[in-house]
Amino acid sequence: MCRVGRTAYLCGWAAPYSRGMRHGRPARTGSTLLAAPALLGLLAVAACTSAGTRPSAPTVADVGAVRLPEVSLTPIDPGPSPRLEVPGRASGEVARVVVTSTGARKVFRNVPGVPVAAGRTYTVEVACSARRPSDASAGTSYAVYDAAPGTWGHGEPLYSRPFPCDGSVQRTVDLGLPTGRVQIDVRGLPEDTVAAYALIRPE
Repeated sequence: MCRVGRTAYLCGWAAPYSRGMRHGRPARTGSTLLAAPALLGLLAVAACTSAGTRPSAPTVADVGAVRLPEVSLTPIDPGPSPRLEVPGRASGEVARVVVTSTGARKVFRNVPGVPVAAGRTYTVEVACSARRPSDASAGTSYAVYDAAPGTWGHGEPLYSRPFPCDGSVQRTVDLGLPTGRVQIDVRGLPEDTVAAYALIRPE
């Protein structure tokens, strides 16, 4: 039945397989089992060869050759601090404090005024200048104290309020105070304060 060509090829494999089945054992067991691993090995080698050469990971020398940019930390010049002009004394002024800076030291000069009059309202005016301006949340504030003999510097302030140290003038108006002598002070000034003042004058 087998002849040349595709028909003869199929017959050559079919005949031994049928004889083995008739005798109850597989035919050509050794050659078939040995051929399968060999065929798989050839396919694996062919696949690795056809994939080409994979790129190698960069070496330490390659990474070290990259130069990082140099970083220079230069402080920003805040520029000149705002000028602060202390106003002259007004008639009926109750109190004032003037702060000046001499290097790292601050000098406070308290100037007493006339006693608070009954039934009058007053205005508090404050200002502060620093090399690095700060807002009202930085902790700078003014406070009004009782200035009766023996009370200055003791006890809680009669009134206090925060203000920024940015060169601007802040005013608190329509402030009622107890009769008698009072004094005003500024607290929490920044270390780089150039000048500051606070005063109480009548409306």
